[in-house]
Order: sequence, then structure tokens, then C-alpha cells
Amino acid sequence: MSQQAPILPPKLPLRFLRWFCSPELLEDVEGDINELFGQRAQENQNKAKRLFYWDVLLLFRPGIVRSLNIFKGQNYNVMFKNYFKIAMRNALRYKGYTALNLLGLIVGIVSSMLVLLWVSDEQNVDKFHAQGDAIYQVLRNMKQSNGQVSTGTSIPKPLGGLVAAEYSEVTEVTQLSWLMNMRLERANETMEEGGRFASPSFLSMFSFKLLDGNKQTALNEPNNILISRAVAEKLFGSNWQSEALGEVIKVDGQFEQQITGVFEDVGNDSTIDFDWLIPAQAYFTANKWVEDWGNGAFETYLLIPDQTKVQAVSDRILMEIKDHTKGNPNAGDEELMLQQFTNRYLYSKFENGAVAGGRIDYVRIMGVVAVFMLLVACINFMNLTTARSSRRSKEIGLRKVMGAPKKSIRIQFFFEAMMLSAVAMVFSVAIVMLILPLFNVLVDKSLTLDFSSINTWYFMLGLTFVVGFLSGSYPAILLPTFSVVQSIKGGVMKQSSFAVYFRKGLVVFQFAISTLLIIGTAVVYKQIDYVLNKDLGMNKDNLLAVSIEGDLAGRLDTYKSELLRLPQVTAVSGASGNPLNYGRSTSSANWEGKSPADGYEINILLTDEDFIETSGMQIVQGRDFDSQLQDSTNFLINEVAAELMGFDDPIGKKLSFWGIDGQIAGVVKNFHMRDLYQPIAPLIITCIDPSMSSVVLVRTDENATDALAAVQGVTKELNPAEDFEYVYIDQEYAESYSNERTMRTLANIFALVSIFISSLGLLGLASYSAEQRSKEIGVRKVHGASIGQVLVLLSKDYSKLILMAFILAVPIGYYFTSDWLAKFEFRTHLDPLVFIIACGIVFGVGILTVVSKSYQAASINPVKSLKEE
Repeated sequence: MSQQAPILPPKLPLRFLRWFCSPELLEDVEGDINELFGQRAQENQNKAKRLFYWDVLLLFRPGIVRSLNIFKGQNYNVMFKNYFKIAMRNALRYKGYTALNLLGLIVGIVSSMLVLLWVSDEQNVDKFHAQGDAIYQVLRNMKQSNGQVSTGTSIPKPLGGLVAAEYSEVTEVTQLSWLMNMRLERANETMEEGGRFASPSFLSMFSFKLLDGNKQTALNEPNNILISRAVAEKLFGSNWQSEALGEVIKVDGQFEQQITGVFEDVGNDSTIDFDWLIPAQAYFTANKWVEDWGNGAFETYLLIPDQTKVQAVSDRILMEIKDHTKGNPNAGDEELMLQQFTNRYLYSKFENGAVAGGRIDYVRIMGVVAVFMLLVACINFMNLTTARSSRRSKEIGLRKVMGAPKKSIRIQFFFEAMMLSAVAMVFSVAIVMLILPLFNVLVDKSLTLDFSSINTWYFMLGLTFVVGFLSGSYPAILLPTFSVVQSIKGGVMKQSSFAVYFRKGLVVFQFAISTLLIIGTAVVYKQIDYVLNKDLGMNKDNLLAVSIEGDLAGRLDTYKSELLRLPQVTAVSGASGNPLNYGRSTSSANWEGKSPADGYEINILLTDEDFIETSGMQIVQGRDFDSQLQDSTNFLINEVAAELMGFDDPIGKKLSFWGIDGQIAGVVKNFHMRDLYQPIAPLIITCIDPSMSSVVLVRTDENATDALAAVQGVTKELNPAEDFEYVYIDQEYAESYSNERTMRTLANIFALVSIFISSLGLLGLASYSAEQRSKEIGVRKVHGASIGQVLVLLSKDYSKLILMAFILAVPIGYYFTSDWLAKFEFRTHLDPLVFIIACGIVFGVGILTVVSKSYQAASINPVKSLKEE
């Protein structure tokens, strides 16, 4: 039997380690790091390789790095002191150039730092759990009417007990409810807080900090409750540490729960948010429907410490729902799969039962933007440095005459670039700290620069090194190649065609990035505008959703009557939830002609007779609900559901679900119940008992402020003990696209930044060209050329470069924007005008920059430019 080939670490970081590591330490260091890689690779090869890169970078530090011996036989202190003096002398002598160079670097570094802080924060969500890599969430794939698969997190409750009893690979199982708002009361203190029902193992599986109480027993009894520090301070004041534990509070006006623990407030780095926890058994006891394998209930998490056994668990759990609903005529076509918990924030989008991205798409985009900002800033530095190369030519020539090798000159320019990079980093950090609060408001985060963390210093030092190296590389390679004779004369060396094309290529690259950012910004803006203004099949404007609290549901008819008395209110309806953000569904629906083998997940919306009028929907077949008729067993369906059921004329056809038998009374026009990333799903609308309403939809007139105050007055009059909870449907809908709006804003900002830095680079190139052609300009002016003719002469080459950037950016921009728009089921079209406007903006800014510098050169007296000849 052949042996399995050993898993080897990546070659590139290993070569880097062998290059910088001190020879006497190399054998031990390499042995230790390879051994660590081997241990990690047994669990996860890809992760082991990623960590290997990081380990090698961390080893690049004093004490391990070999002596590079750059200046053999020379005094290090004297040489670096000399370099420092020269760098400072040049910086102070040419203050304008230095300021321009620093400005470009600072703008680029600040932009990239902000983006990288955001990217780092996104990547660290849910990463604080000690066992995070071993926690897996069970997901449920449900076949839909259009043949696609919908992935959800609500898992049948019996699965938890089955896995705990029969899966030896799983050491812990936790079941966790969705976020529920409940009223907490103690003495005269009352508050509405969101929380969850959780299994006792929740506290041991996840690393949420318990400030008071015992993790092992806090969730053992159904009448227990844990509260957050914030809730404890509201209920008990500053002395909560001595008063909270053991106290009894009332929950939702019905249940008395004893406080058995206080946990630290859940931060923004967690996707699981809650302000109270109650044992899951309390919910299971009160809701027997959860025992059915056909019903989705809580989220389910498994702890699988041995990573090599994850696939076995995934394969085995796949068919558990089908196996336990076999023979049930209402069984759906459902399968289960696992997702590593630490991936769920970034990889939350699924297509046909497989991961298809999510926020990771935005993280990657912004990561690329950060890299581009740095590259544009570094290119700007290169162009500005080469633009004033003639001013350093004598210095370079004299150094060569005195015997300085090219390596020494290159080190000098790298040193100057590193020094400027370090100065730019200091200013950049100060600016970032100053504007970070505003940036946090923009991206809805709490980003900080934590100077107590070694990783922050590694980040800043690494960024300084990268910027300095990239910025100084081209000047360090180019300038030492000047000929000694021409350098001593003070002329500008005629460079190779490669150098000329390379420098122009940098400008093309800069403006291509700027064009791409503008195209991306315009397309994102168009799509968000399309989303927010699209006809959703209902009128979302001036529509208020008021939460029904306490016993108000039992007096829904009275509440509706009082609201309709208000002159600002035109219609009122009870419903089981916000119709544009709704998740209740069933796979148990049956209709005439349905094959027993077919299983489809269909949305269910519970409403009353006034829902269609209040929501502004349209009946396209049949009739609306009628309060004069017995419509509790009659249903409305949408057009997608009618197509799914195969009815040309669905009116009067039999339909049943949840044990309710009835018939179809009408068909409503399709409307969007979810975001526009997904197709419209089939829907059944049914009349309900008023006590089952969770919200009241209120249609108001255009005077929103007065209408809201009037609705609040009626609500508080009928329900004085409860808080007035409401949302505007249009605002909540808009907030569901907050990620896209944030990306749009960031793209706007960084497009402007890119154009600004690119213009600085173009200014450098124009300066360089003007210096090279100063005598040519003088000769042309002596022979009668006007300033306008000189401007055309100097500008036409740059016009070609900018047009080349546009030609490069358009196909790339088209590809990526088309790919992004394809993620939306409903989307705007790509308008050629977007690309034309982007080109116009970049071209206009670029030409204005060149013309301003060219005009300065063309205005110089020809006698001055020719007198040295």
C-alpha cells in the first residue's frame, strides 16, 4: 500500500524565512514552524497554509533577522546620518514638492487605513468564541416552486435530541430561538427588550461572558432568566451586582422568571444579539407544534471538536428530515447541511442550497479598493520624484564620481522614501483618529485604533514599509542609471523607451482605477435608486406598522375603529407581520391536482378583511375578502402561487394547509415580500382571528408628523402600560439595503480621492515633461508659437493616456458591474451614458491638471529657458 505524501508548507514564505533568518537560528526556527504547520494541517490544510504566512511575517523581527551587511566596511551611523541630512535638506529646500508628495501619500494611507479597519472588523465578527471553529450551524434547504432551493435556519426541534443521542462525533447541541421582543417588569420599572430562548449548553458552547451566575446551571430550569448588564442597570440601578441574582421579574405580563445570571452586553462583533435568555424548554412546553418534524423551529448548533469528522456528520444529517417525514402527505422536499459558525456572517447568501457569497463580496471589493488607493498614492510619489530628477542629477553624478556604487544610491532613495512614508504615517494616524468618529457613523460601526494591541503596531509598521518600498522602488531603480557626464552638467538623462512607457503606464493605471471607481459608483447609485423606487406590488408610502402589545390584540376591532375616526387615517388592517419583511411559511399546503411527491415551501400571510385596501395591493382575479361573507376558510393567492398550482382559473379551487380546508377566492398581483436579490415566492393570504395579529397597518395622509402623533395618542389611550412601537414600511424597506447604500457612499468618497491623487501624479508627469521640453518650448516661442499652441502640444500626449485609461477601464467596469447586478433578481440596466460620464469626469479633471501646469511652462520667457544652452 502506497503511503500518503506528506503535506508541505508553502514555498514562498519558506524561502523568505531562509533569506532573512540568522543562519545560526535557521535550523531550529524552521523546524519549529514546520512542526506547527504539520499539526495544523491535520485539521485544516488551507487554514494551516494561511497561518504559515502570518507566522513567517511575525518572525521578521530584531533578534532573528540576519545582519544584511549593506554597507560593508562603513560606519552605519555615519552613513544613515548622512542620508538623513540629505533627505531633510532636500525636503526643506523644495517645500512645495515635499508637501505635494506628503499630501498624496497621506490621502492614500488615510483612505486605505479606514477601509482596512472596516475590512478587519468585518472579518472579526463572531471570531471571539473560543470554540468558534468547531461550532457548526445546521441549515435547511427547501425546494421551491420555481425549482430553486431556499436555505433557512429554522430547524425541526426533534433533530436536536436525535443528534445528541445518536451522533457520537457531536459533543454538544444547542437550540436557539429567533430574536423576540418581550416586556420585562420589576416594581415600577418596565421595558421592552429583545432576547432569545436557548438550550442550557448555549453558555458553554459560545463564549459570551457571564458576569454573575453559574454557566452550568443558569439555564437549567424553565422559570430561569439571564439578563444583560444594561438591563440589570435599568432594573436595579448601579447596585445590580448585589441585588439582581435571585430576584423574580415578570416577562410579557404573564410569566415570572427568576434571574440566575447577568451577562456582559453583546457587542457589534456578534451576529447573535440578545438582552435576555430564557431556557428553550419553557418555549417547547408551551408550543407543542415544535415537536413535529415538518415544522421549522429554532436555530440548531453542533459542537464537533474533531474537524476530520465534520464531513461524516454532514453526510449523515443530510436526509434526517426526509427520513422522519416519510409517508406524510404534507412532507416537503427538504435536506439539511452544515455551515461553520464563524463563516455565517460573511457567507450568508445561498443559491440552490450552496454558499454564493454575502458580505464577503463587499469585503473583497473594499479590500481591492484599499490596495488601489495605496497603489495610486505610491504611483503619485514615483511620478513626482522622477519629475524633479534633474534637480538631483548633479548630486547623483558627484556621488558616482566619488565612487558611490549604484546600490548605495538606491539605498539612499529607498531611505528617503521610507522616511517620507513614516512621516506620512504619523500624520495619517492623527487624521484617522480625528475622522474615525465620522467614518463610524457612515458605516454604522465602532472602529478604533487600539494602540495597546501589538497587531495595531504591526499593521502600521507593515503599511509604512509597504508604502515606502513601493514608492521608492521606481526612483531607486531609475535615478542611479543617469550617466555621470550628463548628471554633472545638470541635464535630464534621456531615458530608455521602457522607462518612458513604464511611467506613462503608471498614469494610465491611475486614471483607469479612477474611471472604474466612478463607473462602479454610478451603477450602484442607479441600482439603489431603482430598488428604492421600484413598484413592489403594494403602496409602501405613508404606511405605518404598529406593534400590538399586551392585550391590545383582544380589542383589535375597537382599536381599528378608533384609528379610523382620525382624519389623518384612511385605512387600517391587522396582520401577522410586516408584508415586506416576512418569513412565515409552510410545506403542508395541498390543492386539487397536486402530486403527493411534490413538496413546496409557500409563504403564509395572516390578515383581516381590510388588508388589500390598506396595503394598496391589486386583485387581478376573483374578489377581495368580504366581512359580510364567511371568509375565514377562503384564501387569496398571488400570481406565482396560481402558476405553481397549475390553475388557469383558480377561483373556487380547493386549498388546505395547517389543517384548514377552504377554497381560493381571489388572486392578487405579485408583490415583493423579501429583498430584490430573490425571486417573488408563492403566497397564500388568509383571514385570521384578530387575536393572532402582531401588527396593525395604518394608511395615513401626507402629513406624517400629525398622523403619527394622532395614532400614538389613540394607542396610548387604549394601551397605556405598553410602549408605542412602530416602523414606517418604506423606511424599513430602505434600511434593508443599508449595505448597498454604505458601499455607494464609500465608493463616492474613494472615487474622488482616487481622482485627486491621480491628478497629483499627472501634475508630476506634466512637470517632468515641461522640464524635459523647456528648451523646445523656448525655441517654438521664439519662432512665433502662441501659448495656446504650446498648450495643445503639451496636452495631446496626456489626452491619449487618459483615453487609453478609459479604454482599459470600460470592459473591466462592464464585467464587474454586470456581475454585481446579476446578484439581484430585479435590477436596472447598464446605461452607456454611465461610461460616457465617467470618461468625461476623468478626462476633464486630467486635462485641467495638465493645462494648468503646461500654461505655467508656456508662460516662461524663452530667454530664461534658452540661456543655459
